[in-house]
Formats: sequence, C-alpha cells, structure tokens
Amino acid sequence: MKKLVLLFIISLLGFSAFAQKQKLITQNNYDYRKFHFGMALDFGFFNLSNDFTDEFISNENILSIETDGDLGFGVSFILPDIRLNNRLNFRHTVTVKNIQRNINYRFSDNYDGPKFVSQKVEQWYVDSSFHLKFRADRINNSRAFIFVGPCFGIDMASEKNVLDENIFKLNRSNIALEIGAGCDFYFEYFKFGPQIKYSYGLKNLIVQDGTLYTSPLEGFYSRGIQISLTFE
Repeated sequence: MKKLVLLFIISLLGFSAFAQKQKLITQNNYDYRKFHFGMALDFGFFNLSNDFTDEFISNENILSIETDGDLGFGVSFILPDIRLNNRLNFRHTVTVKNIQRNINYRFSDNYDGPKFVSQKVEQWYVDSSFHLKFRADRINNSRAFIFVGPCFGIDMASEKNVLDENIFKLNRSNIALEIGAGCDFYFEYFKFGPQIKYSYGLKNLIVQDGTLYTSPLEGFYSRGIQISLTFE
C-alpha cells in the first residue's frame, strides 16, 4: 500500500512538471462550464478492520484472524460534476469495482481440524459517491484539489441470505466516508485528473450466522486506498 502511494506521488510530480513546461494555456474556459461528465479507471488496496468478541479471547482453538490487503479494480462514471463557484464543485460518481477478500484463520495444534483456513469472498460493488471538491488556483495547465464526501455501496455478489455455514457472508450494503486529493491537468482535447482517496467504512459488514468463523467477530469495517485516473 505504501508503494502504491509513493508511485502516485512520483507520477503526480512528473505530470505537474510537464504541465508547467507548457507555455500555451489550453481549455482556459473549461472550469466555467456549469456541468461536465467523465470517466475514470480505478485500482487500489482494500482491507477489513475487525473487532473481536469475548468468545475470541476465551477460545483456545483460534489463534488469529487476519485479512489481507486485497487488490481491487473498477471503472467510474462522473454523472455529473456541477460547478458551484470558482472554488467549489459538487461531484456525483458511480463506480463498479471488484474486490477479492481473503480472511485467514489460524488454529492451534489441539484443534481437531485444519490448522489454517482461508475464507474467500468475492465482491462486486456498485458505489454511488457524493463529493464536495475544493479547487486551488489554476497554475498554467494544472490545478490541485481536495475532496470529501459519503459513499453508498451495494454488493451485487453478496451471499448474505445463502444457508451454507461454509460460506463467509458479508452484508450487501455499505456506507463509507471518503477523503482525497489530486490534480487536474488540462490538455487540448480533454482534462486528465489523477487522484488518491482513503475510504473509511462506517457500517458493520459481518453477518452473524453463529458459525465458527463469525462467532469470534463483533464487526468488520471496510478500509481502502484507491487511485483513480479520470478523463473529462
């Protein structure tokens, strides 16, 4: 995850240096449009933050429950970006993304069963994000920005209601708070805006079905860092 952030910063500095070398100001009226649309390619690392119950502490068989930093990919559509004033925009983004969750259980030698179990959960999210985007002054052909807002997600592949104790179930819906930053670069025919954001899940994703895998867990909350390459 740290390498991903470092790569983003290096790439952003490279684009910024290129934009500052351009002497011709392109699309100087772009930011005065009331509405505009676009799309983005997304990738990032996503994790689950867990809270344990008292049963996990007293259970001698389960040594640890860990989640991997899972890679996810998606595509987003800006529908739309609305100019409120010279500094502030309101942006609605619809995203379709895939995340492969890995939840790893390690058991003691006294446990009558496998000593290591990895529960895999595939998620196909449709997210709807609402961001307020604050923009700095434009310098030549670049303009930095920060944004914040809520995100509402639906997991279209959720197996919440499946009656199978061998399937690890996560809730179908999620709510998260997102905060991020980026920079817009203006080219002759389009605007390119790499950005990075942190997502902090607010809703408990655990489905308590009384199985060995969910009983030790009081809550699972989504966390993630995502890089998006937007084209408008």
